[in-house]
Amino acid sequence: MRGTNRLWNAALLLALATGLACGPKQPTSMAPGSASTDAEESGASTSAPTSGELSADEDQTDALPADGQPATTAGVDAELGVPAPAEVGDAASTPELTAPGADAEDVAVNVAVTAEAQGADPTGVAEGYLLEQQTMEALEEKTRREFLEIFGPDPLGLATHPENLKYELPLDMNEKVDRWIKYFESDIHERFSTYLSRLGRYGPMIRERLRAAGLPTDLVYLAMIESGLNPRAYSRARAVGIWQFIRGTGRLYGLKVDYWVDERRDPLKSTDAAIAHLSDLYDEFGSWYLAAAAYNAGSGRVRRAIARTGRREYWDLIRGTSLRRETRSYVPKMIAAAMIAKNPEEYGFRDIVAEPPLEFDVAAVPDATSMDVLAEAAGTEEEVMRELNPEYLRYVTPPDREVTIRVPPGKADAFRVNYASIPADKRVTWLIHVVTRGQTLGQIARRYGTSVAALRAANGNVNPRRIQIGQQLVVPRSGAQTTRVASSASQSTTRAAPGQATVTVRRGDTLWSLARRHGVSTTDLMRWNNLSSSRIHPGDRLTVRR
Repeated sequence: MRGTNRLWNAALLLALATGLACGPKQPTSMAPGSASTDAEESGASTSAPTSGELSADEDQTDALPADGQPATTAGVDAELGVPAPAEVGDAASTPELTAPGADAEDVAVNVAVTAEAQGADPTGVAEGYLLEQQTMEALEEKTRREFLEIFGPDPLGLATHPENLKYELPLDMNEKVDRWIKYFESDIHERFSTYLSRLGRYGPMIRERLRAAGLPTDLVYLAMIESGLNPRAYSRARAVGIWQFIRGTGRLYGLKVDYWVDERRDPLKSTDAAIAHLSDLYDEFGSWYLAAAAYNAGSGRVRRAIARTGRREYWDLIRGTSLRRETRSYVPKMIAAAMIAKNPEEYGFRDIVAEPPLEFDVAAVPDATSMDVLAEAAGTEEEVMRELNPEYLRYVTPPDREVTIRVPPGKADAFRVNYASIPADKRVTWLIHVVTRGQTLGQIARRYGTSVAALRAANGNVNPRRIQIGQQLVVPRSGAQTTRVASSASQSTTRAAPGQATVTVRRGDTLWSLARRHGVSTTDLMRWNNLSSSRIHPGDRLTVRR
């Protein structure tokens, strides 16, 4: 019986050192049925991308590997031979933990440094090591001596192998997982390399928020398989962002979605919403595997599958067809992504250049302002501002309300000073075009000197074949200080900010006739439009100031 007790203490030690250090939630109940939301029968996406990302500019689906049954995996208790708690005494006999000695704390500091170098969580590993030592110190002298004789002074091996705490979710290996690993290795190697690079940008932020909420930080790989960590990812099911929320579920968890803003594309806000959603799913099912399955399929589908089959373990539940093929492959896919991301070189992903971590300062913007104007005030490029603020759909902040934007680190003070000097009528550089009969996106794009891709991006990924007469399209324009004013093909002048207009040159127009028509001089027209000669052509657009 003494040997059995030792094994039980070892299991208890492992649970303390890993569970308490990493801080994942512990099961509250295995019985589903607590209140949860099943908006549109989906946790996040009613039909999430089968693999890879679906970006705002392309809608693609990768073929799934052939479906198959998972290999049998032995549970931890069976593998260790640990008996049920009733056989080894009352749980009240668990030793009380005491503070570790100074030597252990010194070792913990070194362990954290080694852990960080090996890609493990330094804080979690250091805390795990200290808890390991605390647990052993709390054992009775005789028990501790026997324990050390069998397991040694560092049974978890954290001092020499801190990567032992890198696996916060149970990463079961079986045929299904192996198939996905091979798929990522071979079929979409280049694309998955991109995902690994993005992990450098968004991974630290996501892990920090997961850890603060007491969730396993390995759930970052759920976001990886949902979107490839692309904030602009857009699926056929109209799921959006890194965490692929559909509109209804996103709003349910506090994400604003309207004409101007889609916070599902905000990496930070959507991560907080995903944490809240995953927490609810875990509270209902008591299993991270089932929570992940419900995130994909919807809690209602998982609940009904459990009711029909009587199976409460994920690997048992997916043996039949009670869940869709996509959901049956979802957890194996997540495990495969985690296995590769933790040891990329082992799986052939070499020379991965991680994107720099997401860093920024924040500043308030009182009213509608275009991204190019914000970029100028922040002293950076417009593309940088777009990447930091992907939730603004029209590349402009909403009118008539104050919002908080992100600027590059160290730029907030300069931004506030520069922004205050910009007149209100110079803060917007876009206009609204009203579609008329026979117009196409290509024609509209050429008219305003922009691209079809830019028009689609500024208008919620509008379908070029489905624009309608009278539909209003946002036209992004660089350098033209225009406001929200409709224009049509029948007008040669687009109304703009006070004191300014944009004139479209018609057949027969000359610079002199236009100057006379608008009460200005040809010299002024040439200066305002950077013209080196008076030659103009039909379709040219000229700025006229008054």
